[in-house]
Amino acid sequence: MKKLAFVFIILSAFMLMACSPSAPDSPDPDSYGQTIKPDHNVPADHQ
Repeated sequence: MKKLAFVFIILSAFMLMACSPSAPDSPDPDSYGQTIKPDHNVPADHQ
């Protein structure tokens, strides 16, 4: 009986971990609204 309870607890814990929502990584708030800066190593006539 103890083995059955142990297996039930382990399976319940795995189900809770699998079903919990995970938030995606948020973007860097400091870079919000900025455009991509050009590479300054490229000559101006080639940009």
